[in-house]
Amino acid sequence: MDIFEACFSWQEAELVKSSGLYPYYRTLSSSEGSTVEVDGKRVIMLGSNNYLGLTHHPDVLAAAHDALDRYGTGCTGSRLLNGNLDLHESLERELAEHFGKEAALVFSSGFLANLGAVSLLGHQEGAVLFSERENHASLVDGVRSARSDTRLFKDLDDLERQLAQGTQWEHALVVTDAVFSMSGRVLDLKRLTALKQKYGFRIYLDDAHGVGVLGHQGRGAADAAGVGAEIDLIFGTFSKSFASLGGFIVGERPVIDYLRHKARTIIFSAAMPPSAAASALAALRLMRSTPELFEKLWERVAFFRRGVERLGYHTMGSTTPIVPLLVGSESLAFRMCREALDLGLFATPAIYPAVPLGQALIRTSVTPAHTEEQLAHALGVFEQLAARYPIPKVTDAAQLPAAEEMDFSYLFPEEA
Repeated sequence: MDIFEACFSWQEAELVKSSGLYPYYRTLSSSEGSTVEVDGKRVIMLGSNNYLGLTHHPDVLAAAHDALDRYGTGCTGSRLLNGNLDLHESLERELAEHFGKEAALVFSSGFLANLGAVSLLGHQEGAVLFSERENHASLVDGVRSARSDTRLFKDLDDLERQLAQGTQWEHALVVTDAVFSMSGRVLDLKRLTALKQKYGFRIYLDDAHGVGVLGHQGRGAADAAGVGAEIDLIFGTFSKSFASLGGFIVGERPVIDYLRHKARTIIFSAAMPPSAAASALAALRLMRSTPELFEKLWERVAFFRRGVERLGYHTMGSTTPIVPLLVGSESLAFRMCREALDLGLFATPAIYPAVPLGQALIRTSVTPAHTEEQLAHALGVFEQLAARYPIPKVTDAAQLPAAEEMDFSYLFPEEA
């Protein structure tokens, strides 16, 4: 059999393209604040992870420009050998201070950080990894690569049931998202840390969608829950609130130093580009010095969430800038996003396997860069779509499964 046979026979994308509803790889020719240009048309961007709206902030842009002038466009090698900049080290020092941890380590992408750290920590003899079923693909791949004893849990009740079957779990690492990227659901971290105190495991927390928006000065979901000191390792990404590219992990110095010298995804990967490191550092400093940034964010989020809920959309109980709109049908999610774009609004569909079959979403996110006029326009678009199509209404919410009851087993086959 030709190894490329599956490639040549795969037609799913072409079938969707033929319908005119294909929503992926749209070409953006420019961006400005909270708008982008698509096919020569300026539209409101409501589908990004630019949670603090900092991609066009003058301080962030200036830092990136200065880094380009000083260091050039890239490091052309790994940090281990020849690409370790003072910028990387400054960023690490300030991240560690910000999160109240001993040390930090930055990677050239968030995916590489999760993959490298989880696979390395789980590769030790006798290690057990407990992985939440709804975890991001980078965590899933990290756990798979560890080839350790892996145990999936669907919620914290399930985790506790499994923990209760043993007595001591010092050799165990619980790996979980803090904020789940499609629904905006926030894990009960107080309960998770209470379980840690009882059973003695370690915690690896992916807070990619919480860092920058939750907690004091954007310190994330653990800080918001008052349990930051109880989380052993916190992961964050620079590609969302930090308006850049890359990822980081903060924790105890010996653990971070071990990752620095052993994680394959940092020692065998080119260093984070200078402009990316500089813009992330500038964004971090803005988080720490600009409280009005968060005030404006939550004003905008509340305005938009109230608006779509008044229109009847079910927002899945999200308490973050992620505002998911449940539509149910995957084809309907594609169609509504296509029509929204025609009406001047860029939003993204979330379909299986990112969400369970039959529970497709339109995933929107709100930033301080959005004006009320832009969000009002977006509400007008969703009002038209709600009148046109049979979406599940808020009043139907009791008939919908709770997030913790949804089946995410397809993300992580048991045989892995």
